[in-house]
Amino acid sequence: MSRGIRVISLAPTQTEVIAALGCIDMLAGVTENCDFPPEVKGISTFGSWYAPDLHQVMKAGPDLVCTFGSHQEEMASTLKEAGLVVYHSDPGTVRASMDTFREIGRILNREDAANQLVEELEDRLFRVLSITDRIDPSRRVRVLRIMNWEPLITVGPGSFQHDVIGSAGGMNVFRDGSEPYFVCTREEVRLRDPEVIFFCEAFIRQRLLDSAEWRSIAAVLHGRIHIFDCGLTCRSGPRIVDMVEGLFEALYR
Repeated sequence: MSRGIRVISLAPTQTEVIAALGCIDMLAGVTENCDFPPEVKGISTFGSWYAPDLHQVMKAGPDLVCTFGSHQEEMASTLKEAGLVVYHSDPGTVRASMDTFREIGRILNREDAANQLVEELEDRLFRVLSITDRIDPSRRVRVLRIMNWEPLITVGPGSFQHDVIGSAGGMNVFRDGSEPYFVCTREEVRLRDPEVIFFCEAFIRQRLLDSAEWRSIAAVLHGRIHIFDCGLTCRSGPRIVDMVEGLFEALYR
């Protein structure tokens, strides 16, 4: 594929990758949640990332549709059955995310741009890993990532966010989780006693501070509560290394 093709991205992560490869001009559609880089905001939208308008996508007849994550697996299958070409990814690690950048670069005939992007990100990631790989497991900071407050949802192995925590030198307190994303209890959190808690929804901070059952947890007791932009914490696009670097700073600087 080359310039002139029409791509509809149904996920913010994929939109960011396409933009980072210099292919914004190929985007014929995005979702209402695709907000980065700012240049994509004027592009036609096809509903939200959670519930895109698949009928309108089919009607538009793009050359390629990009979907992302387990949430959109069924949507990807529906679009394929309708005869559309679909690229779907659901990477579980930082490096797997970078592999998808190369895959999209190959599909869009932007392999050189993709290779350059990945090499730059790998260099930055290596600088962090050269420090964090030397941290003894017993001295790693215990970390809780809150995905949702009610019910309380966190991350486990198989999620790129679990790998971000490890890459940044942290130890996910739910590293023994059976699913990439799952519901946990407040009692389980209390027993695991995270030293750092991070999330992207600002209201959670006050909930933690106001709740008697959370006040004895190390992270709350010592004020090590961090809010990161959702674009960094919830997307495995080109800014994933920004998140690793930012979390490393929060844990050890």
